Amino acid sequence: MGILIGVFCVAIYTDWRYYKIPNACIVVGMTAGLTATYLSHSMSGLLEALGMAAIIFLAFYPFYRLGALGAGDVKLFMTVGCYRSELGGNGIAHYLFVTMIIAAAITIVKMIAYAESRERLFYLARYLRKVAMTGAVDAYQINKTQKRCIVRLSIPAFMSLLLMCAGMYA
Repeated sequence: MGILIGVFCVAIYTDWRYYKIPNACIVVGMTAGLTATYLSHSMSGLLEALGMAAIIFLAFYPFYRLGALGAGDVKLFMTVGCYRSELGGNGIAHYLFVTMIIAAAITIVKMIAYAESRERLFYLARYLRKVAMTGAVDAYQINKTQKRCIVRLSIPAFMSLLLMCAGMYA
């Protein structure tokens, strides 16, 4: 888990600074996770970890295509999936759930504190209405210059990982 925490530290820094999570960071995290899984559970564990990463990819890829998630966020979640041996079967589902709860809490705080974040809520409502009325799914527009509106998922993902490592949930 130490390597995963280190990967998250790099991911948070680069995500915060450049809105990108480097592929080299993801490769290190995935390789370490898959190696640990293979050493702990042999080939069957390795295949399960790869399957978990694939399931995570399939679950979050549509959100990336819509523009609601960055590619780095999806790859970071896939990296956590490679640590299946250390997180257990339900651990990854709990991890993703807690991550999204933390992200939602941060979003609510930002909406209360900043007017431009509240405006994003109205944009989301208009976007969902358009999708419901027309069936057309366009890219979800994000203005990266409005920093108060953006929630970088690397931060809630790291917070969730720390809570899990501290034994707050399993």
